[in-house]
Amino acid sequence: MKQVIMMMLLLNTLLSCSGQKPGEMLPEDYTNWEKLTATELNYPIPGHGTNLRIPYINDTGRNVNISVVNNKKTHEYPPGTIIIKEIYDSNEISPGDKPVMLTAMIKDPGNSKARGEWVWIIKNTATGEETINTDGFCITCHDDANENHPYGAGNPDSEFRDCVFFPYKK
Repeated sequence: MKQVIMMMLLLNTLLSCSGQKPGEMLPEDYTNWEKLTATELNYPIPGHGTNLRIPYINDTGRNVNISVVNNKKTHEYPPGTIIIKEIYDSNEISPGDKPVMLTAMIKDPGNSKARGEWVWIIKNTATGEETINTDGFCITCHDDANENHPYGAGNPDSEFRDCVFFPYKK
């Protein structure tokens, strides 16, 4: 719990600098979407601690364009793709546990608040407040998804994954 509170305070401090509050950008029914990975994300990842994370992807994102460019697989998510990641209080959950925070990426290349063509949102589930991150905190790490990296599956072939660590598999 202490890690989550510290992470929320850090994110709140970083995000309060932007002064951007999008209102209700994240739909309530996201839990009906497909989970982005069957892998339990309960191991340390920079920016997320060791707390359990469950990512979901909307139907638009399931239409990811997968192609080969310069002998490397590329994943291009269409505008309107939304990936919402639930973040829990610990690295294990019990029935009835609710996430303490949601982090989200919305593919919106024309949006002035987008970084790397994605709008990055943090939602405090206790208050319902959503905040857009415009300072580069999220994109700095997520840009690593496009290269070989030490998180999760590691992207050993350095595929372009459009800033998504666990790309949708058709």
